[in-house]
Amino acid sequence: NMPLIKEGSMYLNSFDGTKIHYLIERKSKLFLIFLHGWAGNWTVWEKERRFFKGKGYSTVAIDLRGHGESGKPERKAQYSLESFARDIGVLAKKEKISNFVLIGHSMGGLVALAAYPALRKNVKAIVLCSSTYRNILEHTKIRKLSPFIRHVLSFLVEHRSLVRRYFGHFRNVDLTKYSNSSDYYIFYQGLHNTPLISVFACLNSMLNCDFQKLLAQVNVPVLIIEGAKDKILPQADSLEMERKIKRAQLVLIRKGRHSVNLEFPKQVDKLILEFLKHNDLTPERQ
Repeated sequence: NMPLIKEGSMYLNSFDGTKIHYLIERKSKLFLIFLHGWAGNWTVWEKERRFFKGKGYSTVAIDLRGHGESGKPERKAQYSLESFARDIGVLAKKEKISNFVLIGHSMGGLVALAAYPALRKNVKAIVLCSSTYRNILEHTKIRKLSPFIRHVLSFLVEHRSLVRRYFGHFRNVDLTKYSNSSDYYIFYQGLHNTPLISVFACLNSMLNCDFQKLLAQVNVPVLIIEGAKDKILPQADSLEMERKIKRAQLVLIRKGRHSVNLEFPKQVDKLILEFLKHNDLTPERQ
């Protein structure tokens, strides 16, 4: 695949030397930082990014490490949720961004929660779209595959030359093209363009994730958006987050599935815009 590079593309070397690709548009002091999910890339938020740019907001869309045009680290420890979170901190410091809203889809929501404790002075609000706060696969049978996942990950780490030789062709794919497809087909397209080490290392991190105690410490407004027909994550997790986060609001999109931001961008845009305005998070007020 050809690299999907757009105007505004930037790169930085993060805390461990991993190259991070992102797109930045400066309009106001308040930034919206968009975080994609597992095996995704920055394009999953492209329609929202354009919409909010038009409303005068500054935006950043990141390719998380191991995805898209960002670097693909070779050690599994480099794919911890804390590593993703630190990348956001490095980016904010480099670009001198002091006020921002974290907007995460699926695994990107976990990254937003992981980033909150260290960046709480700068985080003005959080939007969790089709996300969770715990082991992303707790409710599914794949939990039983955990030993197999760890085994495959160990193999990939130990056979780096093999991985580089056969899996080195990955680039960004424009996931907005698949907005009318099923969740699984969209995921497949991302999976096809994400190195196996990234896929398995991220899965391993999500299998060991639990932010239950953190929920009560989140002190900023939180919007939770969930597709009512999401078959990948349970509504129970969204309901639990709404209950445990002090200033949380849950909105269900009736026909939405897991990739609700790709399927119904106009509804998602409207919900986020109303949420931001309600909490005085407008470009003029910051």
